[in-house]
Amino acid sequence: MNEIEFDQALYNFLDDTQYEQVNEALFQLVRSAFTAGWKAAMGSDLKQLMNIDKR
Repeated sequence: MNEIEFDQALYNFLDDTQYEQVNEALFQLVRSAFTAGWKAAMGSDLKQLMNIDKR
């Protein structure tokens, strides 16, 4: 497979509806995990460390 064929195959793969659905699900999973960590940090002593410049 040459570079042009590879690029076309990759473009076709990335342009697929199933890829978009999986990508969106993965993004939502990462966002949910980040949100949970953020909320946990805000409820802990870490919040005080993050607000050092506001004292």
